[in-house]
Amino acid sequence: MQPKLIIAFKDPGNPAFPTRAEGISKALTGNTHFPEPWPAPLPSSAQLAADVAAYQSAHIAARPGDKQKIALRDAARAVVTAELKRLALYLEMVADGDVAALMSTGYDLRHATVKASGANPDILPAAEDFRVSRGVLSGTITLHARKLAGAGAYEVQTTVADPTQEPGWVGGGVFTRCSKIELSGLAPGAVVSARLRGIGSHSPVAWPVVASLRVV
Repeated sequence: MQPKLIIAFKDPGNPAFPTRAEGISKALTGNTHFPEPWPAPLPSSAQLAADVAAYQSAHIAARPGDKQKIALRDAARAVVTAELKRLALYLEMVADGDVAALMSTGYDLRHATVKASGANPDILPAAEDFRVSRGVLSGTITLHARKLAGAGAYEVQTTVADPTQEPGWVGGGVFTRCSKIELSGLAPGAVVSARLRGIGSHSPVAWPVVASLRVV
């Protein structure tokens, strides 16, 4: 089982969370293992730092127990928590089992557990019913797939070269949904191949499905 980042955070009033979030933010800023820009919809390191600072201020303001300020603290904390969870999925994917890279993120690492023999439950299966259609606007395509159990996000790559040659593939983004994923800015007339795989607490498969389409 590949090492994983711990993304379970405690209650909003936990005094350790502001420090922990700040530590992760600082560890990711300028981290050479995970160079920016990060794909949408992930926040930039600057955005994460700003949101963490806003949460820290709200956390301090809520200490006297004012209900309105507590609500503001909880809302600010929810923003940071969501960002940290989305980032963790991306960081695990990029690290691809590199413990040193994962340790550099500021997250805590989950201890490996022993699995029963038989089919490997730590590998996500291939996405089903993956297809590509032309978008409404020129230069766009739309990707569709059936929701994959165990996937918290979906990574997309595209190529205008031979899809059987790995060097031609480039990142198309990381998305929280697997249907109606729209890619834009493509050259009309080009034959674009796309592939999709799930990202979750289990290891992703190695790009099992590819679909191609001529862009209009």
